[in-house]
Amino acid sequence: MDLLMILILAVCFGSMKLLVDWCEKQVGTAAIREEEK
Repeated sequence: MDLLMILILAVCFGSMKLLVDWCEKQVGTAAIREEEK
């Protein structure tokens, strides 16, 4: 059961990261993310 929860969390995290990256590409705010590093 714990493995299932970890897998679901990993999928959710991965899809959110893809969504954020896509949004940044659309809006053009990738430079802002670089400044935060």
